[in-house]
Amino acid sequence: MVTETIEIVSPLGVSASQKTGLARRSRSSLQGLRVGLLDNNKPNADKFLDFVGDSLKTRNAGIELISKRKMSRTGAEFLPELIACCDVVINAFAD
Repeated sequence: MVTETIEIVSPLGVSASQKTGLARRSRSSLQGLRVGLLDNNKPNADKFLDFVGDSLKTRNAGIELISKRKMSRTGAEFLPELIACCDVVINAFAD
């Protein structure tokens, strides 16, 4: 008689959380700053960044939004220029 063993693994796993503080901020607001919005070309990343940009403009007078889109995983030759012309950059990953 042959006996087979089937191992069942739960996809739920064990949850764990850890409280952390926010990163130090050198400014109290984004008012008057240039904010880069970097889209990694994943589906819906552009929609998410549009929403974030609109929200930021509503809450911070005078900010300038600079949007850029990476067309591939490695194609980001414009990053040094984006970093140089922005005070803050937000990178989005979405699906």
